[in-house]
Amino acid sequence: MYPVKLGYTEATKRVHSLIKNGHHAEALLTAMFTVEKTLYRTLRQLVVSAGFPSTQADVLMNKFKGIENIKQVWVCFDPKNEALAKFISQADLKTIMDTQTMRNNMVHGKTVYKLSECEEKAKEVLKALDNIRKLLEDRYGFDGWSTVKRRIKNTLHADPRVKT
Repeated sequence: MYPVKLGYTEATKRVHSLIKNGHHAEALLTAMFTVEKTLYRTLRQLVVSAGFPSTQADVLMNKFKGIENIKQVWVCFDPKNEALAKFISQADLKTIMDTQTMRNNMVHGKTVYKLSECEEKAKEVLKALDNIRKLLEDRYGFDGWSTVKRRIKNTLHADPRVKT
């Protein structure tokens, strides 16, 4: 995973560098990886914002690997109880899902794609990621690339609904 201190700009520069140097398949893989990490990090911050200490958020997040799992559980931690598909454009979601399918097919040796297809998809997914990052920043004040303070103390049981 790219460290947060590397920054979004540098992470995307690496993808553009791969494209520029003709490594289109690698660019597609790296671009999709960057999308997943952005969503994963944002979801993790939503878990912490919900009151979980950072250590417990890490345990939970180990269960939410992959775009499908992230999409499925997002609604549980979104402050407005909305799914990703509610506020991310269908075009951007489609781009991400198509790129994920390509990436998975390549990684598992199911399909070989033309390098021009890989280049096109890598560029498309980076554009979608730019849009999504802006939406995340506007919606949550966090885009998955900023550093945030860790939560040490649990705040989940401030208003318990069961006997403690």
